[in-house]
Amino acid sequence: MIKHKYVVSINDKIVFRREDDTWTVRTEAMDCITKQIETPFQFSVSVNGLALSFPESWGSWKYRNDVTAVIKNRFAESLCGDVQILSKSKKGEKGSAAVGFLKVTWECVWSGRAPARPKAVIAAEKAVQAVKAQVRKDQRAKYQAEADARTVNLRQRIKNQVDHAFSLGKHGTESAAKYITCQHCDGPAAVVCLSQPLARGAAVLDEDTIVGALCQQHIEHQPWGYYSRHSSRNATKVPCDVLEFFYDGIRQIAIKS
Repeated sequence: MIKHKYVVSINDKIVFRREDDTWTVRTEAMDCITKQIETPFQFSVSVNGLALSFPESWGSWKYRNDVTAVIKNRFAESLCGDVQILSKSKKGEKGSAAVGFLKVTWECVWSGRAPARPKAVIAAEKAVQAVKAQVRKDQRAKYQAEADARTVNLRQRIKNQVDHAFSLGKHGTESAAKYITCQHCDGPAAVVCLSQPLARGAAVLDEDTIVGALCQQHIEHQPWGYYSRHSSRNATKVPCDVLEFFYDGIRQIAIKS
């Protein structure tokens, strides 16, 4: 990287002083120069030695303004130095240009690679980064452990509701929606949330894949919950309408075909 220091003076009064990356500071110095030029330009154009003049009505105002802007920029470029020379300048090299009341000076303050940083400084920074990384890792592990524990509790809660339904000693079948409640508001659940998609043609719900249950309202407006790879926000949702209890036989949640 090459850095230069630019100073722009008008009537020996400094109006711009900046030290930065060469192309940045050069562009800003040019902008400063063009903004300081208030006197209208007077110029002539010649082709093959023949001077051309333009009447006042020549061209549109917009075109003449564009021409003036180009001339101002070229004028600023000539004062701020050639880009090829600047790109090859060495530290300590200087240059200047002046036109009437306007003067520009520049100096190369840095060229080449940055000096090598002390190894002790680099090691200290790495140590700080390692500590921060470990803190983030520990926090993620803590959040995940809490989320996993919450998922286990939600799963057990639904299992307890299923156990309660079977403990009533009824016969035949009954909709599971009557007994399973929403994890947020305890209202009747509309869906049971699973950590994985249902297997094709599955006839029984695997209760170990349950991660929650939601009512219709909380399906649409579920609050941001805990950090979990099995969060019910993105879980597979099975409508309770297709789940039922078979009271006769093995305790299980059946899936209607």
